[in-house]
Amino acid sequence: MASDVNFIDLISLSRVKTDTVVEKFGSLINSSFFDASNILGGLKQKGLVDFTTTFPGQSALSVTDLGKATVAEANEKAKGGFDHLDFAIITQLSKGKRSLIDITGAVNVTSRDLAMHLYKLAEQQYLSYEFRNGSIDITLTEKGFLQVQNGMPAAPAQPGAPQPAMQMQQPMPAQTPAAEAQPAAEPAVAPKMGMSGKSMLIMGVATIVIIIIIVAAWMFMMGRL
Repeated sequence: MASDVNFIDLISLSRVKTDTVVEKFGSLINSSFFDASNILGGLKQKGLVDFTTTFPGQSALSVTDLGKATVAEANEKAKGGFDHLDFAIITQLSKGKRSLIDITGAVNVTSRDLAMHLYKLAEQQYLSYEFRNGSIDITLTEKGFLQVQNGMPAAPAQPGAPQPAMQMQQPMPAQTPAAEAQPAAEPAVAPKMGMSGKSMLIMGVATIVIIIIIVAAWMFMMGRL
């Protein structure tokens, strides 16, 4: 079924031309006739290719409508932007995972989704691959390595999307020092004991003077009598 398409299937489909024959298909994928035959058998079972056997001539190989639609879908998705799954894939490649089995287990997606993203990453030159003996080894390119180092790129702003309002930061009131925050304590009221003593002294002196005057006046009066 087409849902079971893997990266090897997708690359093999893309190598088939209008004049491709079964007997020479191995040379297109750098594989032996036996390995190429196994791959073609899988593609035939999934309904992606068909071939016509003729004797004594060679067997013509053709891509079915389903196969053409699969390749067209891959080419369309290859034009898309770099996303989180792409970043996860190249991150795993940077850790040394090179086989489809290792990468599939690391990112845990379907073989079809992985195939589409690997195809896109290859077309956009984030990775390269080598098809040999019926298997594919995948490695990062310099572009892919630098992308891993730089991290996931920021998503571009959508046109027409409202921009978040700028929030004016209110200045924080200055902290009043403790000495300024508290009003100055009023000076303690001076004790009035000193003033009272002075008044009593004056009153005492005045009283004595008055007594002396009275006594003097009395003695003066007595002297006249």
